[in-house]
Amino acid sequence: MRLLIFFFMPILILSCDNDNDGTINPLIETGLIGEWEINGRGTNNVLSLEVFCCETLTFLDDNNLRDLIGSYTFNQQGVVTNGIFTVNAEENTIEYFTENNNMNSVAYSVNNNTLEVWYLEGTNRNWTTYNKQ
Repeated sequence: MRLLIFFFMPILILSCDNDNDGTINPLIETGLIGEWEINGRGTNNVLSLEVFCCETLTFLDDNNLRDLIGSYTFNQQGVVTNGIFTVNAEENTIEYFTENNNMNSVAYSVNNNTLEVWYLEGTNRNWTTYNKQ
């Protein structure tokens, strides 16, 4: 009997040693997690002539490693908005929910450490680009 216990004990210890089942965090896979600084803004294919300064967007993961929900901070020249965001990876959209329960939805793409978010207003495509910090 002792022989069986000594034989199975290492197997039990090793099988409990690692709770990570190899699941990849889908929110991290989107490429959104991190701090982004404004690079450009415009409507349709026209770049705005404004000076781009002091606007950052930060996405953080939550404790659930299997969902597409996290928290965000939007800082536009010292005016800070915090809230929760949800990603629809199939449609490449982000839904922002502010602390006041206001909701805003944008489409997004991430390429080479550049994030572009956009929304349609009538027939106009309003876009903003950010560089990852």
